[in-house]
Amino acid sequence: MSKLPLSRFKVVDLTRVRAGPTCVRQLADWGADVIKVESVGGDDGLGGGRESPDFQNLHRNKRSIAIDLKSPKGIEILKRLVKNADGLVENYRPDVKYRLGIDYEAMKAVNPRLVYA
Repeated sequence: MSKLPLSRFKVVDLTRVRAGPTCVRQLADWGADVIKVESVGGDDGLGGGRESPDFQNLHRNKRSIAIDLKSPKGIEILKRLVKNADGLVENYRPDVKYRLGIDYEAMKAVNPRLVYA
């Protein structure tokens, strides 16, 4: 079996709702190792819960982990994921990423070669 074009890349997916997950789904479909970070309490977003066809379609070919990004332990876990990732994709409102401490500058300190989208 031949490798897919993006199979050498690891991407951390913090996206939600529609546009972000669709973007990262393309990376996963082309072979990137995508780790979808879900909230611990669950996030139905558009299209229903985890078992809905819409959710399954948006997050196909992704692995997932539930992390509480509002806790110091959760941020520590995210930073461990980012340390070995090639990219991080998020679509939070700007104030949220700064409040959580996961903006570009904070993540660049963990992994200087990280592509932050």
